[in-house]
Amino acid sequence: MRPSDAHAQDASGGAEPALESTSPVEWVIAGLSGLLLAATLSYMVIFAFSEPRTPPAVTLSVATVTTTPGGYLVVFRADNAGGAAAAGVQVSGELREGGTVVETSQATIDYLPQRSERRGGLFFTRNPEGLDLNLRAEGYSEP
Repeated sequence: MRPSDAHAQDASGGAEPALESTSPVEWVIAGLSGLLLAATLSYMVIFAFSEPRTPPAVTLSVATVTTTPGGYLVVFRADNAGGAAAAGVQVSGELREGGTVVETSQATIDYLPQRSERRGGLFFTRNPEGLDLNLRAEGYSEP
C-alpha cells in the first residue's frame, strides 16, 4: 500500500476511511455560536413577553423646507413611540393665514415600525415659511 492512500486497512484487510478529530478551534467556535444563538433567542422571548403592547403613537415634525420648480417641499419626520407598527399612515399638512386654511397637502407613509422614524414630504405652491403650518397624522391600518 502506498503512503499516499487516504484509507487504512483494518485487520480483515478491507479499506476503512481515516477519521479526523475535531480541532479545539472548531469546538470553541461551535460553543460561541451556540451561546450567541441562545442569547438571541432569550432576548427575543424576554422582549416579546415584557414589552407592553401599546398602540402606535405618531408625532410629526418639520425637518426642512425646500424650494422646488413647482413650489415648496416640506420634508417631515414621523416618529412612532408606540409599541405597535402602523401601516398606511395618512399625513396631512395645512397652511393657514390667520385662521383661514389657504392650502392643504397629503402624504402616506407605507409602513412605520414601532419605536422608529420615517421621513416623507408634502408639496405646496405657497411658501410655508410665511404661514402657519400644521401637520397631523389622520389615520393608519394594522400591518
